[in-house]
Amino acid sequence: MKKFSFDEIIIKRRSVRAYEKEAVPNESLRQIIETARFAPSAHNTQPWRFVAVTDKQKVSMIFAKALGGIVSNSWGETAPAFIVACAKKSFLVHILAGGVKRIPYHYLDMGTAIEHILLKAAELGLGTCWIGWFNERAVRSIFSIPRALEIVSLIAIGYPSQQKEQQPRAKLKLDDILFWNRYGEPLKSDE
Repeated sequence: MKKFSFDEIIIKRRSVRAYEKEAVPNESLRQIIETARFAPSAHNTQPWRFVAVTDKQKVSMIFAKALGGIVSNSWGETAPAFIVACAKKSFLVHILAGGVKRIPYHYLDMGTAIEHILLKAAELGLGTCWIGWFNERAVRSIFSIPRALEIVSLIAIGYPSQQKEQQPRAKLKLDDILFWNRYGEPLKSDE
């Protein structure tokens, strides 16, 4: 397998919505979650907890009971595995300080850890799709997730389908998002 540079991994990563039937190796899932462990978090609280789902019956239950509704995630049926991302919130950091500052620090923490997961999966040749629309009650029930944990998202994971080409999405240009010393001033090149 070709090794990609960090920049190549970032640029080639896509939200994959069609997967091959091939199972995701347990060792790959371990490596992927291992990278999440090293994500930064507010006051080093490390709120992340993950459930890796490879059992075919439970994967089918996610599709049948937790996806769908108003937002169609019918493609989820093709995913051979999922990762359930949960947050164990710290009272001091995530509830008290987060409430005072009105910043959901646990979402920032989880977003960083999940991005590590997405990038490591891409490095290993796996595709992912970060899912925010799901039935939390169903997921909690299927996987016996304690009430003390907040289920933040699901991540579909598998080998991207060779039958469906992954189209890149349009991205804003750097000049549209980066400003120099004040908002609206274009970044000047060194002259």
